[in-house]
Amino acid sequence: MKPVFCKNEYMCKTIWSDVETIVESVHVEFGSKAELFQPILVRLDALDGPEFDATKFAGVYVFIHEEYGCLKVGKSNSNASKRALEHLRDNTHSKDGAIQMAELRSSDKTYMLIFALEKEDYIHWVLALEHYLEKALRKTLRLRIPTIRNG
Repeated sequence: MKPVFCKNEYMCKTIWSDVETIVESVHVEFGSKAELFQPILVRLDALDGPEFDATKFAGVYVFIHEEYGCLKVGKSNSNASKRALEHLRDNTHSKDGAIQMAELRSSDKTYMLIFALEKEDYIHWVLALEHYLEKALRKTLRLRIPTIRNG
């Protein structure tokens, strides 16, 4: 599972560290099944180009901010980046209201890490990966906007 992004001088060390930790934990937890996903990192103020186009498939997304850390985990069975961006449109926010996702839309400090599913026949692994990341990030990287399920 080779991530599609390059570490550059503009990327905060915290982001790089968080991404490496997340990608490695997925590989450890899922073993060879981790290869079903292509991790792609896209900065929210740079949503154009082939990297972003590659996120328009089923998959799991993680929002990461340079200062706040991991913000939100979610999934889509059809277009992960489209679903992720709906959180910005709908202004998903932390319980205390301190983090407003609509304000992060043009931030050069906010990234989406998308695990794009490469084989549609394995769509059931999207749910498994989302569940794993939600639980793991709540423990290790203190997920700031956890999912609240109704029902």
